[in-house]
Amino acid sequence: MSSRTCVFVIEADQVIRSALGYILSERHETFTFAETADALSKAARATPDAVLVGSSILEDDGAETVGMLARKLHQAGIIVVAGSTKSPLALAGLRQGAEAIIAKPITFDGVTHAVDTVLARRGTEPSLAT
Repeated sequence: MSSRTCVFVIEADQVIRSALGYILSERHETFTFAETADALSKAARATPDAVLVGSSILEDDGAETVGMLARKLHQAGIIVVAGSTKSPLALAGLRQGAEAIIAKPITFDGVTHAVDTVLARRGTEPSLAT
């Protein structure tokens, strides 16, 4: 069993998904998915500590996706990745149970800070071991 925290990235846009996966993979065990169903399937075998949900998923499936993920993956902090912190979809995601918003443009510091903050709030400290 890995001592590293587990992060899921669900984003249909391959470029954004790859960027988020790359940023997170140095500090967390990271799995990337183009579809929510694939992430839920993987969650049966690997329990995520945090889940990043991209705006493309919310645009396609609705903000209710955040609520469904929050219920099914209740141990994980949900973070919405959106064009802006004022995006109606991102704000709807917060109302559905997301704990943070990462606004584009995606930066290394912005992503790691949001994930670390959500993990710390949940008592899942990120592992600093390399």
